[in-house]
Amino acid sequence: MIAVVSGTTIMVLACLIVSIGQLSLGLVFPVLPGISQALAEEPERVQWLISAYLFAFGPVQLLYGPLSDARGRRPVLLGGLALALVGVALCMLPGASFEWLLAGRLLQGLGAGCGAVVSRAMLRDSFEGAALRNALSYIAMAAAITPVLAPALGGILNDVFGWQSVFIAMLAYLLLLWLLLLACFSETHRGPRLRLHPGSIIKNYFTLMRQRHFLGYGGMLWGQFALMMTSVSVLPYVMQQQIGMSAAEYGRWALLPALGLLLGGIINNRIQFWVRSEQILRISPFIQLVAGLWIMLMPLEPWLMVTGIFIQALGNGMAFPNAMSRLLEPYRDLAGSAAALSGALQMLSASILTAAMAYIGVDTAVSLGVCVIVGALVLKGLSVFAVGRF
Repeated sequence: MIAVVSGTTIMVLACLIVSIGQLSLGLVFPVLPGISQALAEEPERVQWLISAYLFAFGPVQLLYGPLSDARGRRPVLLGGLALALVGVALCMLPGASFEWLLAGRLLQGLGAGCGAVVSRAMLRDSFEGAALRNALSYIAMAAAITPVLAPALGGILNDVFGWQSVFIAMLAYLLLLWLLLLACFSETHRGPRLRLHPGSIIKNYFTLMRQRHFLGYGGMLWGQFALMMTSVSVLPYVMQQQIGMSAAEYGRWALLPALGLLLGGIINNRIQFWVRSEQILRISPFIQLVAGLWIMLMPLEPWLMVTGIFIQALGNGMAFPNAMSRLLEPYRDLAGSAAALSGALQMLSASILTAAMAYIGVDTAVSLGVCVIVGALVLKGLSVFAVGRF
């Protein structure tokens, strides 16, 4: 009974930790115009508050992974969240200039980057096999619902209390989570500790990049994420420019793809003990293929377009935890490094693909459907590469 309670506690903490990244982004989106007006800054400059956070959040994961393998998950989490707290506090200084806000967001990103890595590494420390897939499904669901809820909460706070209130909300969340970790979280990394030396870190990363297992399952993970981000970024153009929907109307329809991710995670939890992860990873590209054909061939109706993205998100939600669990399974002693490298490459692949889609002008239902179909075929090839069977 004690082990079950301990495992549940770790899983809940991991979900709270992984939400930090999206919460820190989503809360700020609605208040950017207010910040621009209050500080008399150009909107383009205010967008740097997002860019500075992402610039720090992505690459710093490559440091937090080896650091948590060498020093343990608990001190890295507490230290990283403390740095994020300092960053948010800078944004709350009375009469803070835009430069102070920018510095605060940079520090917040540097600190919050620990959550994306350590949340997955601590689950790998604590679970095996189907139980690991189950835990990672909850992580995927938390990561899916946070980007939907955070902008809505940020908008409410901005309307009622003003733009400074979103930073108060961030500070409260981070502080409560820091205290909760201090009181409830025991070290999960009990194996041999990685030698914290630049040469060893680089060698471990190169070793991972040469392994078929890491590239195969990692490629499926990065591809699924990149394809999802492409669809989410193109869907507003389809709904608003092709169909003629207002931004407010689109905001209500945009909730449904997140529900697809949640449903995919729920289905995965239901079948995980009698369907192997390799089987789900072989099937999920066919779900993406159906979604691509649906988007490309169906009439331009809001519910039909959103249904296509919902089908794709369903496949994403089923694939994510299985690809991540299979990716991390062989790397118990290098779980932090493997999660860090995977996270960095996931963000890199998504940014490259979305930029390429914007460059070639993917902004219609037909072009989006073609992209999803091509992505599904690539994912199927990666599943054959990793699993070895069609």
